[in-house]
Amino acid sequence: MPQIIVSTANPVRDKKNIKLLSSEVQEIISQKPNWIVRNGMVLFLAIIIALLITTFFINYPDVVNAHAALISVNAPKEIKTKTEGRLVKLIVKEGQQVEQNDIIGFIESRAVHNEVISLSNLVDTLQIVTEKNTEHLPYFLTNSYKNLGEVQPSYQLFMQAFRTFRQYISSGYYLRKKNMLQADIIFLKKLHDNLGRQKNMQEEDLSLADKNFAASKSLSNDKVIADVEFRNEKSKLIAKAISIPQMNAAIINNESSKHEKEKEIAQLENDIAQQKEIFLQSLNTLKFQINEWKNKYLLIAPLSGKIAFSNFLEENIQLKQGQTICFVNPENTLYYASIFVPQNNFGKIKLGERIIFKLPAYPFQEFGIINGKLDFIAEIPSDSGFTARALLPNGLLTNYKKQLQYHEGLSAQAEIITENLKLSDRIFNGLKSIFIKK
Repeated sequence: MPQIIVSTANPVRDKKNIKLLSSEVQEIISQKPNWIVRNGMVLFLAIIIALLITTFFINYPDVVNAHAALISVNAPKEIKTKTEGRLVKLIVKEGQQVEQNDIIGFIESRAVHNEVISLSNLVDTLQIVTEKNTEHLPYFLTNSYKNLGEVQPSYQLFMQAFRTFRQYISSGYYLRKKNMLQADIIFLKKLHDNLGRQKNMQEEDLSLADKNFAASKSLSNDKVIADVEFRNEKSKLIAKAISIPQMNAAIINNESSKHEKEKEIAQLENDIAQQKEIFLQSLNTLKFQINEWKNKYLLIAPLSGKIAFSNFLEENIQLKQGQTICFVNPENTLYYASIFVPQNNFGKIKLGERIIFKLPAYPFQEFGIINGKLDFIAEIPSDSGFTARALLPNGLLTNYKKQLQYHEGLSAQAEIITENLKLSDRIFNGLKSIFIKK
């Protein structure tokens, strides 16, 4: 049986409320809805369709990540300081072409740099002259060097050796003595020739005397001449025969004198050779000390190329030992990357595919990336995967047009782009894999 609810409210007040609520509802019902509200479902469906259509035009590459190391053929060489000191002079500028062994700058030293360099050039000349003709050495050692700093002691020892060696060359005492001995040998040779001619004449005279004696003996036997005349002829023969041994003795004495002179010359030549060796040792010692000094206090280009400074430098700045001053970039430098490809997704990789290199040393957000091309893949894997090689057509020039400076041991993160699929293909492949799993 339905219940009857009796309202205790005021009828007049309820009637007013009903009228008030009716006007608000009328206002809502009479207002036309916004077009988004009326067509919201259609708009949402259109957006979904547009997004699906867009996936057919967006390419999304498939990437295989690998570790790589940059390698250079005829790599740039860095110039480092070998000692701590002040940069006295900087000779080259950024991008300047230099040749091998050109001087880049001076580091503070107790020596006058140009004086040591001048002495170094002189030592190189002396080495050539000594090999050809030591007689010309005094013409080159006319200048005196007094501001060689660390090289000064070696220079003084060298000059002492040179002063001693100078007595054995040119107008020195020992060379003059050698020349006089050679002149004596010439005289002895002339005397030997003269003695030889005299001996020939005496032998001819002896032969005539012997014939006269034979005739006298025959006449004496025939009693044609007296015994006195025969004895006189015999005495003459004996006298002429005695002169031959005397002449032989003179020739032997001459040969002995000549031999003694030759022995003296041989001894002098041995002394000269020994002094030359001592001089060469002192010359090589001086050259070694100069090279040590140059290696320590001069900045020298190790090869030909263009200068690239690693940071800002100016004269009188204090340098630390082992600090990199600049790089010398050869013109024929080639770069490539050695890549260690993991076995995961290795089957997708093919020769000629594009590779993107990102270097931790040069953040790609600031410097950009380096483009490469896969050139070689090893057929036999190693423990860590497969070894591959990529060429860098643009060298170390990034896509931001920034030239990176090569350093030994630079590593990179390689991204090998194996496929450039559309986004729609990837979505469908993902859905396909989900259904296959189910």
